[in-house]
Amino acid sequence: MAISIAQTNNIKPEKKEKQAFSSISFSFGKKVKSKELILFTSQLSLMLETGNSLNRALEVMGPQIENPYLKKVIGKTLDQIESGKLFSEALEKFPEVFSTLFTSVVRVGEVGGILREMITQLADYYKEKEEYISAIRKALIYPLVLSIFSFLVVCFVIMFVFPRLAVFLKGKEALLPITTLFFMALSTFLQSYWHLLLIGLVLFGFGLKMLLKSEKIKSLVERYRFKIPIIKTLLIQSYTSYFLSNLGFLLTGGVPLLEALTVTKTIVKSTLYQRFIQELIDSVEKGAGFSAPFRRQSFIPVTVKEMIHTGEETGNLNKVVIRLGEYYAQEFKKGMEIFCSLLEPLIIILMGGVVGIIVLSIIIPIFRLSGGG
Repeated sequence: MAISIAQTNNIKPEKKEKQAFSSISFSFGKKVKSKELILFTSQLSLMLETGNSLNRALEVMGPQIENPYLKKVIGKTLDQIESGKLFSEALEKFPEVFSTLFTSVVRVGEVGGILREMITQLADYYKEKEEYISAIRKALIYPLVLSIFSFLVVCFVIMFVFPRLAVFLKGKEALLPITTLFFMALSTFLQSYWHLLLIGLVLFGFGLKMLLKSEKIKSLVERYRFKIPIIKTLLIQSYTSYFLSNLGFLLTGGVPLLEALTVTKTIVKSTLYQRFIQELIDSVEKGAGFSAPFRRQSFIPVTVKEMIHTGEETGNLNKVVIRLGEYYAQEFKKGMEIFCSLLEPLIIILMGGVVGIIVLSIIIPIFRLSGGG
């Protein structure tokens, strides 16, 4: 039995089940940090729960907000509400702060007369999401610190040790191994042109950023990422859990299926999954059902295909979607832990090899000269 739009409109808010999320790049905007918006949402939820009106809650909270930009946004939002606008309409004026998911849930709360419950669900949702992202970041910290430290050690040796060694070995180039000659030449180049190299790296980064704004380039990069065995598995787990967790949250909150899919499409950063979600939208609009597009996609796990089909048949789609989101979020977390545990020794071996070559490039010439070679 295919789920219809009328059915999704009848979904009532229920106690939100614990969810896990998986999106490493979690941010609400350039000027407002995620933790600041989480704090705002939590405080607003508390103010509404204690019987304050929305206007009064925003009026009291405004002066307490430390971020000047967010304070300005809340002030303008309050002005919009006092002029007769809905809360969701006022929030839509600031998409760089309030996501489409946020405004959609608020709109459902206003229409259904359950704004307080929806704000509470949003606060819980974003708290759990941030906690999960923090756990993933912690798993990546050690490999990242190890890589940076190793890189700095190598740079120090090349920039400060080899120039002194070059003075000592001047005129004896015939006795030097090729690695020593290479590092001496690299040291000379970096000392003479480090500023040009720095400018080149900045320009390269800027150019790469501009290229990645192109949909064709993003699609091409993603296609190659999905061909790397371990990375492919992690990406599928990550995007699948993120897509299903957000969709499930919206459906549980009472957002109609088509609107929930449209909102989810805007917040999922994968072009592959965006195309897939558009297929789902087209299928639902035509009355062909929700599960049919899942069965046509090779990258969608078999478990997801079967459970989505069962959920649609039994009328429990929102619960099934949430459960699947939780499951694949946990699978992604386990996968990241395994990946990081493999990455650490790999970095140590790689950097150990580089440092070993550098040390030998210093010792061998000294040994040859001391031996009268």
